[in-house]
Amino acid sequence: MRKLFGPLLILAIVGSLAFVQRTVLVDIWNRLIELPRISLVPLLGAAVVMIIARGAFLAACSPGVTLRQAVMTDQSALAAGYGIVLGGGLVGTGMRIHMFTKWNISHLTIASSIIATAVVPSFTTWGLPILLLIGPVLRGTASPEQTLAFAVGVPLVGVSFVFWWWALRSSTLFSTIARVTGLVRSFLLRKIPLRYQKVRAAVERTQPIAFSIGMRDDLVRLLRDRWAMILAASVGTLTAGFTCLWISSVVFDVEGLAFREALVVFSLVRIVIALSPIPGGTGLAEVGLIVLLERAGVSTIDATGMTLLYRFVTWFLPIIVGSATWWRYNHTRSVSLTRFT
Repeated sequence: MRKLFGPLLILAIVGSLAFVQRTVLVDIWNRLIELPRISLVPLLGAAVVMIIARGAFLAACSPGVTLRQAVMTDQSALAAGYGIVLGGGLVGTGMRIHMFTKWNISHLTIASSIIATAVVPSFTTWGLPILLLIGPVLRGTASPEQTLAFAVGVPLVGVSFVFWWWALRSSTLFSTIARVTGLVRSFLLRKIPLRYQKVRAAVERTQPIAFSIGMRDDLVRLLRDRWAMILAASVGTLTAGFTCLWISSVVFDVEGLAFREALVVFSLVRIVIALSPIPGGTGLAEVGLIVLLERAGVSTIDATGMTLLYRFVTWFLPIIVGSATWWRYNHTRSVSLTRFT
């Protein structure tokens, strides 16, 4: 039932819109079915570029992982996150750990990769609107939501930067985590009965202090050796995402949307998705994007149609591609195990 929650939520939103704005949806549907099939090719091309860009970012943060492996892992985890609303993010992370482990990637590299791919996008999510809105905010021409995003983003990025600079320069944070984890390890060993030998052995094999110190050193080494690659891949992911949005507007023939306004809308809707408790921002992203486009001067019909195309390639398509890559991974692994035996 949890796997169906996301699609059911989208269906509920569409159903509500169909009841309240039947005429608008009929016009949108007619325009969608009248689109020349050749016009969808650039949109699908942008979706492919987006998939590759996301894989390149994961590969940049994961030494020893090829681009093909990174694409398979990223899309599989994305499908789990988007398709399973409650706990999908944890399931996706578990799938990523599983796949990397099977490819003989060390646990330290996996841990550093998870941290890097979580922290770097948070800086770009808030950094992009800050760069775009600093001028309008200082001139007093920014809208209330733009001013709010800027006012929240500046201290958030500043505090995050200082925190991670301190965490990587000093061993205090990771040493504290190691001590806490060590206390948990000792507690578990006291509570787990002796008859559960395998469980106790697994807990005993953990080395919290050595692992935490090693993870910090590995993370510092990753950023020192690959900072340019990670930065370029992160910018590439942003560019690919905006390209999907802009091509959606071109394909649907949206009127009244300037390039810079589209870029601002893209940066703000990324914040909506990041703050959403639902992976992928299901529901909130669609409503937020439509509202932001309307405030940018786009008609309701154009805003809704453009949103449907954009979310199809950035939300629904990854579920399909990710499910296929996960099946491919399991099928290939099963064949390999069969041949080995």
